[in-house]
Amino acid sequence: MPNYAALKTALATGGAYAGMTDAQAISACNAATVPQPLDVAMSDALADFALGGLLPTIKGWATNPPPIAGAVTAQASNAAQTFGLMVGPPPLFDSLQFSDPTKAAAINALISALVSAGLIPAAAAQTIGALAQTLVSQASLWGWPGGIIENDLVAARAA
Repeated sequence: MPNYAALKTALATGGAYAGMTDAQAISACNAATVPQPLDVAMSDALADFALGGLLPTIKGWATNPPPIAGAVTAQASNAAQTFGLMVGPPPLFDSLQFSDPTKAAAINALISALVSAGLIPAAAAQTIGALAQTLVSQASLWGWPGGIIENDLVAARAA
């Protein structure tokens, strides 16, 4: 259900869209500019690792984690083994659940430990990060998946 109160607040003096013409406010509300987390299908993550030549190494970590030496700390070695177990075969999960903040934090901690230890390149982590995010419109977050039209502005101001 559309949130007319949120739209009214954004249009009011001091709001995000204050001072804009109706056309500008509609365009700004409907533009896909708000980042939202997405789950990453494990097949997409595995494909990325395979294309980067990392998949055999990562799978091997499940039974043979990297030794603790140099930049590879106990945390990084444990992260590598956990990540190796996650990717399988078979994969433990259908997706990396970035839409769940708790699980996203855990996944990001694993990946960060691997990058910090030099076990995977930063580019691989960035690719997974890019897959785990999309942009949506503010209108869709307020309950207008098809976008706001001028009548919605009129109704919000009257609310």
